[in-house]
Amino acid sequence: MDFKKVLAAFLVVFVAVDIFLGVQWVQEYPFSDNRTTDQQILDEMSDDGISYGKLSQTRHTGSYLAGKSGKQELANQQKELKSGWQSLFSDDQLVVIPATDVQLGTDEDSDRLALDKLVAKDNRVIKGDEYQYSQKMTELVRAKENTSAKLYAYVEKVPSDNHNLVTSQAQIVFEVDSKHRLQKYEQQYVNQLQFLRDDMQLISEKQALINLYQYNELPNNSTVKLSKLGYAPLTTVKDDIIFIPVWQFLVETSNKETTLITVNAINGSIMK
Repeated sequence: MDFKKVLAAFLVVFVAVDIFLGVQWVQEYPFSDNRTTDQQILDEMSDDGISYGKLSQTRHTGSYLAGKSGKQELANQQKELKSGWQSLFSDDQLVVIPATDVQLGTDEDSDRLALDKLVAKDNRVIKGDEYQYSQKMTELVRAKENTSAKLYAYVEKVPSDNHNLVTSQAQIVFEVDSKHRLQKYEQQYVNQLQFLRDDMQLISEKQALINLYQYNELPNNSTVKLSKLGYAPLTTVKDDIIFIPVWQFLVETSNKETTLITVNAINGSIMK
């Protein structure tokens, strides 16, 4: 037997088997995947039936913020409200009820324009010039409250920052009936807002949503109805309320239940 011929035949078979196995491996486990890790996660979310809109990859800046309860400030100015308007406190919340029904508009747009004018009047809303209408916060309060009345949310503005406070502690919610008449409003206020340190770069909306998924906070077949970047309370130190930048997501499950989930926009952790 020619040993060289046997060796050559063995090498040919060995190479052929290697090639065959290599092809099978590549087909089963491709060496290259042009998708990014983030895109792979988004694809997994899609496979799990999780729906969301266009996600921004913009990274805003923000910082820690401190303020104090503004209950006393509101109490000090109660007497400035229009004569006949009833006002009383429920915990830290000022509830104001007009003496008579206040006709606003004929639809949601005209209601809001009328509320803008109302908020600007010192004898109707205390410190109204420090609040502004928020469509997203309006959607949030409507989703949270089980009422047939229309609710409109105005949020307290943060000095020298493009993002508002996203908490009921700094919010006015107007309740309007089906005939577009103002029934009442509830107001809370944060006083003496100030930044505690220089701005930091925050995570993007896209990264915040990916974090939610990776922490198993997004149920299968759910829908992300809206998202909002703003300042939410983190803790209280003595008399100071400490706020941090957050991403908030309103998530609707397959059985139509909604929940608000908050992500720390500095480190990406889930806030409970």
